[in-house]
Amino acid sequence: MRQHLVEEHLNHNQQTRELEESYAGHRGRIMQLIEATVADLSGASAGRCSSLVLLGAGNCLDVDLQQLTKLFRKIHLVDLDKGSLAAAADRNNLPPESVELHAPVDIAEPLMSLRPDDFEMTPDRRDHCTKVLQALSAEHAATEIPEADVVVSLCLLSQLIGTLEHLILSSEPVSGHAIKAVRVGHLRRMLNMLRPGGVAILISDIVSSETAPELLEASDSQLPELLSRLISERNFFSATNPSLMINELNILTRLPGGAESVETIDPWLWQLGNRRYAVYGLRFQKVLPQ
Repeated sequence: MRQHLVEEHLNHNQQTRELEESYAGHRGRIMQLIEATVADLSGASAGRCSSLVLLGAGNCLDVDLQQLTKLFRKIHLVDLDKGSLAAAADRNNLPPESVELHAPVDIAEPLMSLRPDDFEMTPDRRDHCTKVLQALSAEHAATEIPEADVVVSLCLLSQLIGTLEHLILSSEPVSGHAIKAVRVGHLRRMLNMLRPGGVAILISDIVSSETAPELLEASDSQLPELLSRLISERNFFSATNPSLMINELNILTRLPGGAESVETIDPWLWQLGNRRYAVYGLRFQKVLPQ
């Protein structure tokens, strides 16, 4: 992996490490989703599942790790930043047998190892670029992470696209193809990490008050209408349009091991430092074999 690309993610974790209070409402919404999913899978309101994978876990401020140990027998924390994962496990006094750290892991492999010239579409580089796009969209997941009952992506997709933007200008013709490859690859890899019948939850920030200052004054009840307008104005983070995500998940429903059902989660507001984000979720279940 190229260190300067990894450093971007390490710096993000360092900058947000002391903002635990800012995560409270956001964390509450994510925990409600996970708890409801466990209840659905176990068939009991106080049920427990076997295993959970958290992608982009970082400082683990998006979730309540201690509560998760009551819901899952094993938690797999996945990130580029091993130090942040270890610190979070120590801070929460997690029993060693209840948690496993997977780091550094490039969940969008080979993204963190790429260079700008990997995306050149000149005649002598076109075949190579095509192979790179195919690799980014492939379904293979990190081999050391076992299949789980629940897989959660914690606002990771926008960070992956941020890395891509260090490699390729949005004005380049291949940019749209590269963004789609990372997005589709992320969805396919989440599904690939699930056991049959397991559930994936994708949490994504879609826009911030940096480009949409209206978010600073908006309420949760106003958010759906505001987001519809911002999306129509193309004011959102690349690759995070929920309509495109749903369309691609619907395509995956036609493939073996694809999604059986897709549910859209109502958006919410998240104040992080001096920025306010609009966040939404998608929940999808992996099809059971016939």
